[in-house]
Amino acid sequence: MVWALGVVVAAYVGVRLFEVTENIAVNQKLRKLTKRVSRKQRKPRVLGGLAAPAHDETDRHKHYVIVSGVSMGTAIGRYLYPPLTIVTLILLAYVAIPYIRQAETSLVKNKKVDGYVLYAIADMMMVWLGALVSAAIGIGLLHVSRFVLSSAKDRSKELVVDAFARRPRQVWILSEGAEVQVPLDSVRKDDIVLVNTGEVIPVDGVITEGFASVDQQALTGESRPAEKFVGELVFASTILISGRILVQVEQSGQETTVGKISDIINNAIDFRSSSELKGEQWANGYTLPLMVVSAAVWPFLGPAASVGVLYAHIANTIRVVAPLSTLNYLNIALREGILIKDGRVLEDIKNLDTVVFDKTGTLTQEIPEVGRILLSDVEFSRDELLFYAAAAEYRSAHPIAKAILKRAEERNLLLPEIEESSYKIGYGVSVTVNGKSVLLGSRRFMEMNGLRVATEIEQVMETAYAEGHTAILIAVDEKVRGALELYTLARPEVTNVLCQLENIGVTHKVIISGDHERPTRALANTLGMDEYHYDVLPGDKANIVAKLQREGRKVVFIGDGVNDVLAMKKAEVSISLSGSTAIATDVARIVLLDGTLSHLPYLFRLSAGLHRNLQRSLVINVIPSTVALYGALFQNFGILTSVLVSQSPLVLGAANAYIPFKEKREEIQEACVEIEHPDDAEKFMGGHATAKRAWLPASIHALRSWATYPGTLYRRYVNRREARGQSIDRTGADAD
Repeated sequence: MVWALGVVVAAYVGVRLFEVTENIAVNQKLRKLTKRVSRKQRKPRVLGGLAAPAHDETDRHKHYVIVSGVSMGTAIGRYLYPPLTIVTLILLAYVAIPYIRQAETSLVKNKKVDGYVLYAIADMMMVWLGALVSAAIGIGLLHVSRFVLSSAKDRSKELVVDAFARRPRQVWILSEGAEVQVPLDSVRKDDIVLVNTGEVIPVDGVITEGFASVDQQALTGESRPAEKFVGELVFASTILISGRILVQVEQSGQETTVGKISDIINNAIDFRSSSELKGEQWANGYTLPLMVVSAAVWPFLGPAASVGVLYAHIANTIRVVAPLSTLNYLNIALREGILIKDGRVLEDIKNLDTVVFDKTGTLTQEIPEVGRILLSDVEFSRDELLFYAAAAEYRSAHPIAKAILKRAEERNLLLPEIEESSYKIGYGVSVTVNGKSVLLGSRRFMEMNGLRVATEIEQVMETAYAEGHTAILIAVDEKVRGALELYTLARPEVTNVLCQLENIGVTHKVIISGDHERPTRALANTLGMDEYHYDVLPGDKANIVAKLQREGRKVVFIGDGVNDVLAMKKAEVSISLSGSTAIATDVARIVLLDGTLSHLPYLFRLSAGLHRNLQRSLVINVIPSTVALYGALFQNFGILTSVLVSQSPLVLGAANAYIPFKEKREEIQEACVEIEHPDDAEKFMGGHATAKRAWLPASIHALRSWATYPGTLYRRYVNRREARGQSIDRTGADAD
């Protein structure tokens, strides 16, 4: 059927000529408008076919899948009604144009022969041989692969939206003392937004009035509600469980934390894994050999075998199957409160053998603990001293204030209401409590106010500083009455995390600290660290990382993603515990959104699971292609059999991509007795069930679209008739 091939080629040449002519006309008009417009800035019109539909990428691929299915139907129907042959050729030309164009780009622009070229040659050979059904299926499967991948990426982005972007369209703001409902898009910085119990917080901002219990699980992965007071930050897309607050807007729309997370995830989704790149290298390596073998076997085995050899190329399936697994692992990580900014990092983590911790805020808790309460005046008891300290810090959100208030709560102390006007904040806090002036702060603060510190208190403070702790002085009625010793404690999860890291394969653990030797050594010995560095300046942290790398170690640096920039850039992988509040400025490639180390071992296991899955993915691609090649050469495979066998990794790869969700389901079922809230497991798997539906049935859905499209058209026809009252059954009912 040389004439059939001529129809397809003529259709493609006609479309390309139309595009070139139109682009020339556009260029001439643009030249007349301005001479400064460069060719690179212009976007020439490219037709996806004879008249590409104005849909997004996924809808466009779905459109081609459906048209391919229709062409397969007409190709079968032409055996009963030969005039359908010309319809089949027109449809085949339409769906083949995108891939022929890609082959043209490879040959003309990229100057290479790749998988697209082989597929285009094979498809044209099938048209020439009159194997129109096989051609329709082959081209359709190519579109199915693109639809599956595009759909997977879209669903990943939808998961981000489901997890984060739960923001209302209308919000209430305070305007000239009145509550006014306005569209969320119209909210600006410094506006005051009202949020009531059960509502979604629509913006990032600071609480100016009220108290709230906030569900931040979507943002941080932490299932326990966070208590929020005046002066504390709240974030868009979190839920107000109880209370009523006024929030002064700092960021809205895409500038919010969740908006930035969405952008980061969308960028991470588009990366290419090493297995995908390795598979493409293999594919490119035997592209020319396949062409030579295809040409060589034609005289001996016939054109069908030649087509089968060309379709044994893995370029198409490797570009689809490998990313599906990676997308699933990225989504699982996000559900666990692990934000991965660069998908390649998830592959690298399994190779790390050295973990470097920045001590302050990483291994230690942000909020200290009140230790000894020291008295220098017998007129006051320890509870009285703690009472005045807690009253002075009652309205503060500082970590030291939180530690003092926690200790006061443990002692069941009832604190008085303090007017804001009585506060003076500088090097410390000055406040009036029950008619008494109270000063709370450092030694310098006391000296600035002309107060003397007792010798015994100074000695205790020096000892505390030497051990890496601190102390805060309390003066009542212009006399220093005592001090509170504040201990810096290791995070409660650190010991368990370090044990798990050793079991996973981390062989070297290092502490870097700006503190002096005694507290750093004590913490290193307590935690069983292999190495510690003290009195380290921020700029020297990168030098320590470089030294470890020169020793042949693969280093992950864990610290503050804002202040440890040089060290994080030097390490192979960087992880930040800065949480969700500093995502915009955090240079770390991974951010633990809950601000703890709890998920660190899970991150290593996730990386190992991804590696195993990608290795299976590579095997899934190579084995069917090898079978297809062997069958074409030695088992007399027909064209259709060769096409179906070589493209089977699309289905097998989708099944492989589901494995991480299956593993996660089993993990939750095993640990369900330890879940504090029974609904958490169901809620978690509900999100993953949605993700599962994104990959596994995508190819099935595409194939089902082919089979059900004629039935869909018939149902539309019946529905239109019923709407007009012309249905036979309906007419009969009226007659009765």
